[in-house]
Amino acid sequence: MRGDKFLRVIVIILLCVVASYVAFSVVRAPDSSYTTYKAVLYEVGGYTTSGFVVRSEQIIPDVPEGIVVLTRKEGERVSKGGTVASTFRDESAKTRQNEIDALETELDQMEYAYSFSTSGQDSATLDSTILHLMNQVTLYNFRREADFADSAAEQLKASVLRRYVNSEDSKNLWTRISQTKTQLNELYTQVQAESGTVRAETAGYFSAVTDGYESVLTPELLETVSPSAFREITPAPAPTGAVGKLVTSPRWYYATLVDPDKLGDLEVGDRVDVSFVYDFYSAIRMEVTRISPSEDGQCLLVLSSEDSVQDAVSTRRQSADLLLQNRTGLLVPKAAIYAAENGRSGVYVLDGAEARWKYVDIINDNGDQYLVALDKSSIQNLWPEDEVILTKEEMFNGKVMVR
Repeated sequence: MRGDKFLRVIVIILLCVVASYVAFSVVRAPDSSYTTYKAVLYEVGGYTTSGFVVRSEQIIPDVPEGIVVLTRKEGERVSKGGTVASTFRDESAKTRQNEIDALETELDQMEYAYSFSTSGQDSATLDSTILHLMNQVTLYNFRREADFADSAAEQLKASVLRRYVNSEDSKNLWTRISQTKTQLNELYTQVQAESGTVRAETAGYFSAVTDGYESVLTPELLETVSPSAFREITPAPAPTGAVGKLVTSPRWYYATLVDPDKLGDLEVGDRVDVSFVYDFYSAIRMEVTRISPSEDGQCLLVLSSEDSVQDAVSTRRQSADLLLQNRTGLLVPKAAIYAAENGRSGVYVLDGAEARWKYVDIINDNGDQYLVALDKSSIQNLWPEDEVILTKEEMFNGKVMVR
């Protein structure tokens, strides 16, 4: 009997504890709401600016008479003495040259197809070549390498024609080849007296775009120009009727005014990843060539590269994102930050059903959030995916968090 009474007392005590807890939860529920935010790994350091692309450039002057037809694409490499344009006395001469170009392409394809009948190459090998060329055309177009894409496309046409030629076709092809050669010889004689060429005086990368900055913005200027003088630079009158220009050096520059405090410990010789808004399809890693003394709260940052010069021959004013200070940390809402008695900042993290205090060091202000340092030396520090508590309640370490 005494055992039964003791058991009843224990049960009654437990019921009272449970009832008290439920009552406490009901009373506290309206004031104990909170949410959690997972600490996210984040990288900062980007700085958006606007500046100028600078190159060593030489203008190709205007041709006094006739019609000029460019024979080079933007960014194409030209050797010294190489042809950059053709000139024609009138439209009829230009039309004859277009006919010559079309016949020459057709002749190359027919001769390639004709050679299949006399070679030992089998169809399977040729099929493999066709597939490879198709992949090359797709790849070059994706990279915006028009020169290589056009060349691969011409080879593809010839290979397809060659694939399906038979012995009867070979006889017809040979006849057509002979006729085309005769026709071309006649056209060559006519065009020779009514056309000419424009040649490059020096080796370089061709561009048809001229803007007046060629003689104003030079690599030599960037070595000494001050921020205030750079800010006042204006183009000279653009050359009238110029055929184009040659970028005579593979090294090109990007010059922009920046706030000195954004540079951190950046020094000459360091590397910076630059993402341009136009003309470039990927980020370029550039070398810091010069950082000028600060003037009116700005300094001139000069970056240089020898990569992707073909994409840089015609662009001038460019907006870009510069990755100047690459810092990685954890994003934490500002509302979750508390100040301890020792002056250090910290957050409360949900650990099971309790709040646990973790110190943090703020390294960057991201608007509504802080970027705090990621310290992997101890599990007591804040880690990615930790659930940071956001609440208006009074908080303390070890507090039981009730939804």
